[in-house]
Amino acid sequence: MTPEEKQAKDMLFIAPYDYEGLEGWLVKISWYPNEKYENRKWHSKLFAFRDFASPEETLDAARHYRDEWIETNKEKRYLRSLGARFSPILPRNNTSGIVGVNRSDKRRKSGPLWQTTFALPQGGVVNRKFPISTNGEVGALRMAIEARRTGLLAVFESRGVGVDEVAYEVIKFYDDILENIKDFSDPTPGPSVIEIVRNPDVSATSKLEQLQVRIGQQRFRREVLEFFDYRCAITGSSLLIRASHIKPWRAATNEERLNPANGLALSPVYDAAFDLGLITFRPDGEIMLSEKITIDGSALGITGRERILSLTAEHQAFLDWHRKHIFAQ
Repeated sequence: MTPEEKQAKDMLFIAPYDYEGLEGWLVKISWYPNEKYENRKWHSKLFAFRDFASPEETLDAARHYRDEWIETNKEKRYLRSLGARFSPILPRNNTSGIVGVNRSDKRRKSGPLWQTTFALPQGGVVNRKFPISTNGEVGALRMAIEARRTGLLAVFESRGVGVDEVAYEVIKFYDDILENIKDFSDPTPGPSVIEIVRNPDVSATSKLEQLQVRIGQQRFRREVLEFFDYRCAITGSSLLIRASHIKPWRAATNEERLNPANGLALSPVYDAAFDLGLITFRPDGEIMLSEKITIDGSALGITGRERILSLTAEHQAFLDWHRKHIFAQ
């Protein structure tokens, strides 16, 4: 085992944490209750430097917790590496900004097309082409992305793995793009996905950056709702659920804006009240009511007895900020 491989193993599921002056190591483990990656779950625990004698002891505690948690939950399917072929990094010959998918304008009977190349579970590589003349620009792009996504997942399934940590980022990216181009009603300002990927004056790397900005909010919403099983964190209702930022967009950094731990799945009334600072939540998840809502809260269905049970250490840090800066005492 090389020094780099040993370091990667030692730091598996562990990342540095620094938010609002709170520093430490965050254990964050992704797993699957079944073989479908769409049902991805994640477990996290923060080990703060302030709670240990030294940063080294903090890291040792985080590693011990990680190893113990994995041993206790051996039946779960974890994210693991499958190799560089499934990396989300763009190869040099990519022109679209979408890994594994390219547009070809070479002269042929069928005209321009979108195409993709991917490995097969039994070995070998396949190339799929989708003419724009018969499928339309959006349709051909969608079919190429779907083909590669399906091909990658077939490889994962053949290896008995739900999906790996690196390749999962590719699958999520494909899902975000597919969600964005499924119709033309996307209200996000700026150039559309098609306009971005077809721009001949922009490099593939710049296209990827533009695509990530465009779909970032969409991914945030999906990951927040996934964490709370597409139900309101308070009522348990699956209707009209919103992904509410804990630290508002206007006050958050770019990274915080897209961090799913900076979000709660809330029904409309709770979402609006939380956004206005009329309610917030204690560290144990119990609701706190502002004096401004104590009289009318019951008319809105807010009882003051509500509680969120599934908060993580990352949620807690953002909620601490909300209590200090948004909540109206």
